[in-house]
Amino acid sequence: MGFSGGCSCRAVRYNIDAEPVRGFQCQCRDCQMDSGGGHSSVFVFPRNALTVSGEVREIARTSDRGATKRKGFCPICGVAIYNKPDEKPEFIGIYVGSLDDATTFRPAAIFYAARGYAWDFLDPDVPKLPEWHAS
Repeated sequence: MGFSGGCSCRAVRYNIDAEPVRGFQCQCRDCQMDSGGGHSSVFVFPRNALTVSGEVREIARTSDRGATKRKGFCPICGVAIYNKPDEKPEFIGIYVGSLDDATTFRPAAIFYAARGYAWDFLDPDVPKLPEWHAS
């Protein structure tokens, strides 16, 4: 099974020739800003399975844990495409909203739940961790 996606203006397109390693939702401040909402939904894939066409602009940010991560987004329409952690170069987090078909997404956990907002209703059956859990 493969995955494809891109931005809303279609200047950036990608394909992933792998199954996801895991899926999660995150309520950290960066993810809130990336999504424009209360959380981001992310599928993690092997980085070498991703091929991208079009220009992706990246910004580097320091996470709350002190790690550097690079957010990739379309420089034309601004849609967030991915998040690359420098400390784990074998993985890439794909923002589920950029997928052409996100029906298979099932989060295994919600990270930084202590920073979530009461109005951001997430599945109560998904385990909530107050901060980050790296496993």
